[in-house]
Formats: sequence, structure tokens, C-alpha cells
Amino acid sequence: MATLATLYDLIIGKTGERAETQARRAARQRAEVGRLRPFPNDDVHLFVKKIDNSRVVRADDPEAGKVCWRTVGGAGAAAALVIGMLLPAGYNLVAGYQIEDLRREQVRLQAQQSSLEVEEERLASPARLADLARKQQFLDPQPDQVVHLAEPGSVARMMAPRAER
Repeated sequence: MATLATLYDLIIGKTGERAETQARRAARQRAEVGRLRPFPNDDVHLFVKKIDNSRVVRADDPEAGKVCWRTVGGAGAAAALVIGMLLPAGYNLVAGYQIEDLRREQVRLQAQQSSLEVEEERLASPARLADLARKQQFLDPQPDQVVHLAEPGSVARMMAPRAER
């Protein structure tokens, strides 16, 4: 920047002083080229003092225990409320699975029943029974060995001791 003094120096021509001033200015500019601008709050200095709290004893707070137990009770009540609200939904989910299992079992049992009925029909067919009777040499009963329940007194005759017959 040009000030009045530098203008007079230029006009009057103090060459010796001017050369010396220019040399100092060039040296100062070279020195400032490598410098960084200052960091924010670089001029703030903090003093850290070590504090020893080993001899300090905490004062007892009689309300602290009550506050802790109130907090524990409140958290327990909140947990019980949440569980109580979620319990029906969980029960419905489990019941749905049980219903599906029972439906599958019903279908399986109905299939098994129908296959057993087919097997029973096959085993109880008159042709098979006649074949089994022939193989095992079953004989038709004699007419006096047949007891018809429709006859009056036939039940009484069956219940009577052998000596009376």
C-alpha cells in the first residue's frame, strides 16, 4: 500500500534506504509464504488441574431407594401390561396351529377309515367266508343246536341249568 512516506521516498529517491527496505520486505514475504493462517481459538489456553476425589464421601439420599423401587415396580407393571395385551394374540396364533393340525389329522383318519371299511368289506364278503369255511371244514349246525330268540321261553331255556334241559 502506498502511504505518504513511501511516496516521498519514491519521489525524493532515497536509494540506500529504499534498497534496504525492499530487501527486508522481500525477506518478510519469503518468510510468510510457508506460514499457515492461525487456527480459530488458537490464542485460548486452558489449564488442567488434577483433582483428587478419593477422600470425598457421597452423602446418603433417603429418597434414592424409594425412587429405585418405584422405577422397578413401574417397569414390572408396564411389562405385565404389555404381556397381557400380547397374550390373546399369541393364544390365537397357537390355537390356529392346533386347529390346522386337527384338520390334517381328521383328513388322515377319514382316509384310514375308508381304507379300513374297504378292507372289512373284502374280508367279510360271502364268497371269502364260504371259502374259509370250506378250508377249515366248518359244518352247519344241527337244527336242534340252533336257538331262535324269537321263540317264547327260549331265553329262559338258555339260562336254565343243564340238568333241567
